[in-house]
Amino acid sequence: MKNNLKLFLFLIVIIGFYKCSPKLETYTAEVNFINREAQGTIVLKSTGYGKNHAEAVTDAQINAFKVILFKGIPGTELNIPLIENEKNVTSQHSEYFKNFFDGGLYKTFMMSSTESSNLIKMKGTKKINVDLKINYNSLRKDLEQNQLIRKFGF
Repeated sequence: MKNNLKLFLFLIVIIGFYKCSPKLETYTAEVNFINREAQGTIVLKSTGYGKNHAEAVTDAQINAFKVILFKGIPGTELNIPLIENEKNVTSQHSEYFKNFFDGGLYKTFMMSSTESSNLIKMKGTKKINVDLKINYNSLRKDLEQNQLIRKFGF
């Protein structure tokens, strides 16, 4: 009986720690460079997941922007992230990022978005690949104007 009570209390403490632990927003690095069509634009293939078609496409679009902003795209002029300290900048400018991702501001920097695969049903979710053409020069200027990054050369 004593052991059962100890086990029960131990489980309650573990669950409490799990529930109180900070939840980090995750995104996948399933973003690949396709080509550069013009100065200041880049074409990427991004993978998104969701409960339905629209959610998966939106996830793929947002995923591409998060990788550009916080991870960088190897083999391109965006090989280093536009924003170097993701945690600090996103907490200091939370309103901007809420508007950027939740409010759809990121769509103003997308020149095109084309589904490059059919919706694939997986266990518990759906997956899709989307080709995105992004105007990263405009994105960089917007980040500079909102003082999230410094101007180049200053």
